[in-house]
Amino acid sequence: MKFKYIIIALFLSGLFASCTEESGPSIDDYPLNYQIEPIAVTQDIPVGIYLYNPATALANEAIWTRLTESHDEATGKVGPNVEPVLGKYTLGVNDEGAQNLQTLFNWCKDARIDFIVSTGLKENANALYPNNINTGDSAFIRLISGQHANYPVDMGDMKYAILMDINNFCSGLSNNALLENAATQKYTYTDEDGIKRDTTLTREERLYNLFRRASDFFRDDTYFHLNGRPVLVLANPEKLFTAKSKEVYDGIRRTIREHTGKDVYLIARQTQWTPPARFHDHFLSGGVDAVTMDNMCNVGAGYYERLYWLNQFINENFKYNREYISAHYGIDFIPSVAASYNIYVNNGSYNSPIVSKNADEFRKRCNVAKMNLGKTPLVLVESLNNWQYDAQIEPSVVREGSSGYGTIYLDILKEQFKRN
Repeated sequence: MKFKYIIIALFLSGLFASCTEESGPSIDDYPLNYQIEPIAVTQDIPVGIYLYNPATALANEAIWTRLTESHDEATGKVGPNVEPVLGKYTLGVNDEGAQNLQTLFNWCKDARIDFIVSTGLKENANALYPNNINTGDSAFIRLISGQHANYPVDMGDMKYAILMDINNFCSGLSNNALLENAATQKYTYTDEDGIKRDTTLTREERLYNLFRRASDFFRDDTYFHLNGRPVLVLANPEKLFTAKSKEVYDGIRRTIREHTGKDVYLIARQTQWTPPARFHDHFLSGGVDAVTMDNMCNVGAGYYERLYWLNQFINENFKYNREYISAHYGIDFIPSVAASYNIYVNNGSYNSPIVSKNADEFRKRCNVAKMNLGKTPLVLVESLNNWQYDAQIEPSVVREGSSGYGTIYLDILKEQFKRN
């Protein structure tokens, strides 16, 4: 871990040494040498937050050890030294899971979170509509939505939106294997007369049926709508390789409109720290409504220089993306906010820089978001409870010797995005 500080020291010593030369530039001229100023909230800004199910990660003893161990860089222990208030909890569709979810929602309601973004909804490729999404995903969304008959959860005034993860649907697709050329899938079903029949679907038809199934949830009174339009967040949209992106996205919208009578609001979650033009043939020319970013505290392996002026780097990245996609595609931008990221917790790796939690820095990133709001103000937070990467802002235990932070990061969200 000392290597990263050597890199930063060399970077800064070279920068400041150049500024001491009489004829050299001044540090005042360095483009990132500016302050992130506080921005007052004049009206409530809608805030959504990503929900994870951390059960598998928290049950992994190695991950739990790295998450909760005392921080000691000298011995290579660089975990955050935190522990969930709920302990090694699960969010299964059962009494315990529903109770844990209710506790999470109560914290979110106190923070005046507007909506929860679900865990990823994925395709079940072996079944026809309406069974073409994973059964577990469907049941979990019913739990999140407060619509589950056996385990009702009180969302209060909060809503939920679906995160559609198309990664597994896009398996096998590439720039040399496009959606239009993918093999058809054969299905056997039983008709209304009890007779078994066979049918086939193209990959494109499967895609439309997947979105048709997801749109069934739009009828829930707890589903989040933005200006009357149901919001759907797309994870891994860059995996959808097609020769006719605009036609495909038009087909998605048409399918949902014919099925529900509603015009969907599609948000593509773009890989963090990537240039927008890279996705021209994907969701940009496809014409999503808005683009947001994945966790910007995940600065990428080796990019230690981003740590020094991280908030300024994020601001410049957001500004460029917001202006580029607006000018070239007429697409809106939704800034994301993240508190931290630590890949060491997940796998013990030292290859990526660690962004640890810091309340003042989190406030600055909230202000960066306010500086880069789109035409339709909205902010997405990564995340409520992604403990696997110490990316959570869910309350942690406060005790002597730990780095527990209680509810401070949820409190900051309310402070930064809601009027008093």
